[in-house]
Amino acid sequence: MLNKLLFHRFPNVKSLLTRLQYEFISALNLKRDVLFMNFGYTAHHQGVDPIPLKPEDEIHRYPMQLYHHVAKHVSWTNADALEVSSGRGGGASFIMRHFKPRTYVGVDFSAKAIEFCRSHHILEGLRFEHGNAEDLKYPDNSFDVIVNVEASLYYPNVKKFFQHVKRVLKPGGYFLYTDLRYEEKIPEWHTQIEEIGLKIIKEEDITDNVLKAMELDRERRIHLVDTYIPVILRKQFYHFAGLDLDSPTAVPHLERRRYWYFVLQKA
Repeated sequence: MLNKLLFHRFPNVKSLLTRLQYEFISALNLKRDVLFMNFGYTAHHQGVDPIPLKPEDEIHRYPMQLYHHVAKHVSWTNADALEVSSGRGGGASFIMRHFKPRTYVGVDFSAKAIEFCRSHHILEGLRFEHGNAEDLKYPDNSFDVIVNVEASLYYPNVKKFFQHVKRVLKPGGYFLYTDLRYEEKIPEWHTQIEEIGLKIIKEEDITDNVLKAMELDRERRIHLVDTYIPVILRKQFYHFAGLDLDSPTAVPHLERRRYWYFVLQKA
């Protein structure tokens, strides 16, 4: 309970600890068991058919479905794309294989994550580079599509990130953005997004879809923590994975946060 109060009242503490957890995960020998770091998405309970996947991709269904939902609303034909905070590269590989942009660059602050991606995701037109979301080292008007999935919550200065997104996005290009915020922070967050100066094409609260995916993916997440994380650290990593094992049923949770998805376009 004390940790939750500290994290909620002092978000910079949570940001630092989450980044340390991410670096710890990046240093583990997880092989291909963990290719995604997001909570996932599903809409089958709302009458939408699950996306078709190859048998070897089925274990990653719910995180892949989040990337599919993020990517499906724009054209990728001949697109040069950038993903900021590409993590372990599963999303970059998925979009490259399923939507087939011309090029796709994944940028991440973790050198270990970039090393993993370069050795595990080898596709023509796909590359991974070390970089900082708040200081993107690309020329103005470089990309047709910019992707950011469940990462900006932990950026020290999200406004700097948004400024770089607008700068490196080509005129007519799209910013595909999804993340979560505490309920009381939603109005401030939406104001920050409006202040980017991009046209909001689509905005959607997908909290219920994410929570349903977390519920369906619960056993796999528990298995991963139990397999790779030392016992002394597991409680914190269950929490990192959105699982409250202190509750009788280990219900997936987002800690009173809401999950939103946006499509924005540069004039």
